[in-house]
Amino acid sequence: MANNIVIVPSFQKKLESKKFRPHLKIIYRLINKLRQSGRNGLKILDVENNYLVCEMKVNSPPYRLYVIVDQIKDTYYVVHWEHKKRQKQIINELKVKLRIATNFVLDKIFT
Repeated sequence: MANNIVIVPSFQKKLESKKFRPHLKIIYRLINKLRQSGRNGLKILDVENNYLVCEMKVNSPPYRLYVIVDQIKDTYYVVHWEHKKRQKQIINELKVKLRIATNFVLDKIFT
């Protein structure tokens, strides 16, 4: 089953930089795994309305690929790649950004 996977433009721009070149193979391997296994390949970190903040982990090197899942459209948004040391900080940032995004959209609908 092929899943709809979107690499967020801001993350796509980061992938094109020299900093990410050594990790590209790992990132694309994880994206292929996500395409094949869907939610079964993800660890759910937070739930906001119909969205999930999830991660896929790699042990060597210890990095995490962060994904936001739209459960209604069954779309996976690849949003971030970061070292395990910054895991809590990134998770908190993603939670806040997702909460703001969902509240903004809901505010526009009900006004």
